Amino acid sequence: MKKITFISMIVFILFIVIGCENSASPKITEEEAESIVMERHSGGIGEVKIKSVSHSSGEYIVEWEIDADCEFGTDYVNDQSGEIEKAEQTNC
Repeated sequence: MKKITFISMIVFILFIVIGCENSASPKITEEEAESIVMERHSGGIGEVKIKSVSHSSGEYIVEWEIDADCEFGTDYVNDQSGEIEKAEQTNC
């Protein structure tokens, strides 16, 4: 009985360790995420302004606007690869 309890505890600890590894720390910084978004939208008439940046669930959520083009939106940047996974954009 003690052997089964010991094995169960080892398996439980392994699950906890594996689960914690999945929430790895970001490989890119908040500033790098801002730079990626600014570069993506820099081809237009006006200057890209970053309104806010937050981090949640493995991605940076970057809200931006371009006053001259009357555009604004939100880009979701993967915190490991730096790729834009999703983007929302609106024009006035």
